[in-house]
Amino acid sequence: MSSPRESSSAPASWVRGPIADLYSSYVAAAALSAAQQLGILDRLAEDGQAPFGNGGDESLSDTVVRAVHRTLHWARVVEVKDEEVVIPGALFAEAYAARGYFYWLVKGCGELFSIAPDVALAERRTGDFYHRDMRAVAVGSRLIGDEEVEPLFDRILADPPVGKVADLGCGSGQRLIRILGNHPDARGVGVDIAPAAVQLAAESVESAGLSDRITLLQGDVLELEPRLEFADVDTVTCVFMGHDFWPYDSCVQTLRRLRTAFPAARRLLICDVVRTSELPSPDTTIFTLGFEAVHALMGDYLPTLDQWQEAFRESGWKCLNVQPTTVPPNGYLFELSPVAD
Repeated sequence: MSSPRESSSAPASWVRGPIADLYSSYVAAAALSAAQQLGILDRLAEDGQAPFGNGGDESLSDTVVRAVHRTLHWARVVEVKDEEVVIPGALFAEAYAARGYFYWLVKGCGELFSIAPDVALAERRTGDFYHRDMRAVAVGSRLIGDEEVEPLFDRILADPPVGKVADLGCGSGQRLIRILGNHPDARGVGVDIAPAAVQLAAESVESAGLSDRITLLQGDVLELEPRLEFADVDTVTCVFMGHDFWPYDSCVQTLRRLRTAFPAARRLLICDVVRTSELPSPDTTIFTLGFEAVHALMGDYLPTLDQWQEAFRESGWKCLNVQPTTVPPNGYLFELSPVAD
C-alpha cells in the first residue's frame, strides 16, 4: 500500500487537460466580460492591435490589464506578441460577436452563481434573496439582440409604420432609439422595473437627442394599468423579459392586462428564449445553460414554445407569425394582434 507521501508525489491526471481547461475557461469568461466593459475588445476590433497592458493609461491598472490579456491569449481570443503588443487571435471574431453573452453572464449574473449553494436552501428563497447587476444585464441583452433580433424588428415594423411604440423591459433604451431612428415621426415610451436600467436608458435617450420623443417610466410590467402615455400606443414590444410573465396563470393575466393598458395597440411583438427539454450535450448552444441556470437560481419559470402558444390563445391574442432565431439560440419572435371582443 502506498503511503500518503508516495501517492501525493505522483503527477495528478487532471492538472492538464479537460478539467484544467474547465477551470481556466471560468477565468477566461470573466476576462472576456472585463475586456468588453473596459473597451479592450472594441479597440482591437477597430484598430487591429493594442499595447500589452494599459498602454500608459494611468486610469487602468497595468497589472490587471496584462492579466486580462494573458488570459485571453490562453483562450486564443487575442495573441500577445513579444509581450509588447496584443492583436486579435484565432477566435477573436467569434468572441467579439458573442461578447454580450459573456457580459450578461459574468457582470450581470456572476454574483448569483457565487451564492448558488445559499439560494439552493429553501429557507433562504424568500424576499429579495439575490442580486443582479441590471445595468450590465441591459447592456448584455442589447448586444445579444443586435446580431439578429433587432434586424427582425426593423423588417416587421416597417409595414405598417409605427406611430407610437411602447417597449416593455426597455433596458438600455437602444431599441426605442433604433425604432424612432427608422420612423422619424414616431414617439416612444419605455417601461422597466429596474432603476439602474431606467437610468441607463435615460442617458442613452439624452445622448441620442430624443428626450422630447421618448418617455421613460419605472414600473412593473406585470401590473400595468391604463395611463395617458399608453392611450395612443399602436405597437408594443417586449424582448427577453416575457418569461417574467410566467407561470401560466400570471402570464395569461398579464397578457390580458396589456390589452387594457394599451387600448389602441394593434400589434404586440414578444421575443424570448424558451426552455429546452433535452439534457445538455456537447452540441448544447451558447447561452442555453447560463440562461436556464440563472432563472432556476432566481426561481423564475421558463415556458416552452407550446406553452406560449396556449397562453396567447387564452389571453385574447392571435399569433400571426412565429420567427425562430439562431442567436440567441432557442429564441422566438411572436407577432401578435388582439382578438376582437
